[in-house]
Amino acid sequence: MGHDLSRRAFLKGGLFATAALAATPLRASFEPPAAGPRRRVLVVGAGLAGLAAAYELTQAGHEVTVLEARGRAGGRVRTLREPFADGLYVEAGAATVPDTHDLTIHYARLCDLPLDPIPHSPGAILYQVRGRRIVESAETPLPFDLTPEEKTLGRRGIRERYLQPLLLQVGDTAAPGWPGPELAELDRVSFAELLRSRGASPGAVSLLRMGFPDLLGDGADAVSALDLLREAAQRAATKQSFAVRGGTDRLPLALAARLTDRIQYGSPVVRIEQDAAAVRAVVKTGDTHRTLSADHLICTVPFPVLRSIEIVPPLPAEKRRAISELQLTSVARFFLQTRSRFWEPQGLSGLVLTDRPWSVFPRTPDPASRRGILESYSAGVEARRIAKSRESPLLLAVREAAAVLPELPDQFEGGAAKLWDEDEWARGAYTWFKPGQMRSLLPLIGRSEGRLLFAGEHASDHPGWMQGALASGVRAAREVMAGRAGT
Repeated sequence: MGHDLSRRAFLKGGLFATAALAATPLRASFEPPAAGPRRRVLVVGAGLAGLAAAYELTQAGHEVTVLEARGRAGGRVRTLREPFADGLYVEAGAATVPDTHDLTIHYARLCDLPLDPIPHSPGAILYQVRGRRIVESAETPLPFDLTPEEKTLGRRGIRERYLQPLLLQVGDTAAPGWPGPELAELDRVSFAELLRSRGASPGAVSLLRMGFPDLLGDGADAVSALDLLREAAQRAATKQSFAVRGGTDRLPLALAARLTDRIQYGSPVVRIEQDAAAVRAVVKTGDTHRTLSADHLICTVPFPVLRSIEIVPPLPAEKRRAISELQLTSVARFFLQTRSRFWEPQGLSGLVLTDRPWSVFPRTPDPASRRGILESYSAGVEARRIAKSRESPLLLAVREAAAVLPELPDQFEGGAAKLWDEDEWARGAYTWFKPGQMRSLLPLIGRSEGRLLFAGEHASDHPGWMQGALASGVRAAREVMAGRAGT
């Protein structure tokens, strides 16, 4: 969710300008197992994972109750329509649907939601490197200290030299059993360490980490190289991205409408119990507690939130370790409404890439409006720094963006912010893995434990995307229907 660099920015300015790597998408259509006994199922969380699981189970005739702590469905799908003018809106969470995400497309069609192609932003990319503002140009090199050979290769050649072989090595990230032992070396080191080990100069590393690599987790020095390469391989397979017409939240809202009498909002689960006979969820409502019982429970809450839920008896030690160690990326998103799209007459795209974990994106879903919206997007240490600042975060975002877009303060009309670390039911934006964690934690995250099943973007091979959340929910539903969950 959220880290949705446009394909042009992904290929040209921010990450791997290499040939698209074929990836096998998840399949939207699946044949449910043969109908078995009718089961009672509790689903914790009404994000896309929980909604998909509940929908498929109800379609198969099972009795489902969805427990949602918030007063709305959607989880980290969050469309903001206020305080914007002219009917404009922004996506504080999930925003795009790549054409390879067939499961997301399947559910959008199921809900009769049109998907509109996202056009490439015309104009040049702006860069901020070492505090210097640079307009994209083949004649103006970025001020990185490159070796003579790297200078000869140029930006595209540098990416092809250091990254193309790695993308090919990653293989099919959706294949059963991925990643195999042959990829362990890529998981043991950070992305920056891997580049250095392949001979990249400090300047080349700085160039290659601009954009998305520093927006995943705590950046290229902290994230598993394999984690980042998986994401890069999947993105490189995308030819066109789409947006849900009218706002991404229309998808969870449409699914929730099909389950309206089965969802209980304002129902945070504080304790989960299971034994040989049943599984129970203890829900806190005001000053009282109530207990619901079922045959199975599908838990879709992010692991940082799950840490605060008591589970009796305790889960196996290795599963507790996965819950304790898995992290979500700190993300701060600021949406700045402007009187006009002032950057366009200057021949600029509105996209800014920097040598910090911070970027600016143009976000104007209705081109008929003369107004514009710029998103200031920070991750990792930058996002946490902003959250701790005593200055108004929105005004801080305006001031920092003005260093590369000096007209912004005069054009600024107002805006909105979303700091995902401060969301008590998320505690971060999207999953990331430190070196060594993918090989050790991936087999554990989505593994069922007795009557408990686990779903969510973190329990998928497309973390951070609606596709991953939906796929994990479908998987959990199939496990219940097939009788594979413990009894």
